[in-house]
Amino acid sequence: MIKKNEGNGLLVLVIVLAIILVCVIGVYIYVSKDAPVIQFISRIVSTESGADAIRARRKNSIKPYKLTNNQQYKENLVNEKNINILVIGPDETSSNYDTLLIVSLDDENNVIKFINLPRDIYVDYSDKFKSDLKKVWSSYAKSKGIYKINAAHLLGKKVNYLDGKGRFGNPEYDFVADLIEEIFNIYIDDYIYVKPSSFRKVVDYFGGVKIDVPYLMKYSDPTQNLEINIKKGLQTLDGKAAEGFVRYRQGVDEKGKYKSIGDIERKNNQVAFVKAFVEQHMNLKNLGKIITIFNDLNSYIDTSVDAKEAGDYGKIAEDFYKNKFTQESAGIDCNNKTIDGIYYLIISQK
Repeated sequence: MIKKNEGNGLLVLVIVLAIILVCVIGVYIYVSKDAPVIQFISRIVSTESGADAIRARRKNSIKPYKLTNNQQYKENLVNEKNINILVIGPDETSSNYDTLLIVSLDDENNVIKFINLPRDIYVDYSDKFKSDLKKVWSSYAKSKGIYKINAAHLLGKKVNYLDGKGRFGNPEYDFVADLIEEIFNIYIDDYIYVKPSSFRKVVDYFGGVKIDVPYLMKYSDPTQNLEINIKKGLQTLDGKAAEGFVRYRQGVDEKGKYKSIGDIERKNNQVAFVKAFVEQHMNLKNLGKIITIFNDLNSYIDTSVDAKEAGDYGKIAEDFYKNKFTQESAGIDCNNKTIDGIYYLIISQK
């Protein structure tokens, strides 16, 4: 059963990616010219472009059949040459993904673009895929919310998508990557999965984040170990408050009346937090902290990026850093719709 809850708001995955893979590695190399892994160093000293090396590793997406009924988003959100990393945040109370975010690196224009995929997006699976799914899970249709994109990895695992021989060697990640490419025409070069319960640790490690809270955020849910009580206004949030900020979705206002901001506005708050974090902590003063995070990377994430590939990202990051990269964000145009009593977001199509 697909459960709905407040979600853990793990846009720290964006923080981890933007700082470590895009910014931190660049600062680390640019300043210290040192790295702990031989393969990493070999890529850095190579004359080959980091972005070109990543693009050269791309494999043709050979899907066994159409995964959807020709479901295609209305417009292209990135250039086909951009390097795209899928950042995943798990739901702490279920097996679904809470956050699916694409970080797209435009090395030609020195732009980092964040693209949030709302977890309630409806996936219009093809009849062939439903048939294959039914063979291994006859009662799948009875599971609530099964057509939401945040449950796609579970379906990929059920059908053992591509027998684990896709670009990442994992049916879950391979299925989600191919699904995103089919719907949004975005090739996923790598993925980063942020492990639960690391958000507070990272924020506190950097001394908090100063941000203008747009309204009172007050909510309590003991079942999720979630207690949010943040006043409106400019303030520095510690790890606990920051987690509440990015997770907040509903609660009560100053008069004690129910207030709901919905998933789209919550993601806007998350992007604002990420930008504030990067602006305040991506600097040479924090180099020591940054290097410690780099060396302790495995305690925070799982990723398809190995040491050699990290060197290629490091070369991109060095250019981004030296040329003063800019950040952009893009939302997905959706409409609300209830299907069989379940809330979904329907994307605008071509």
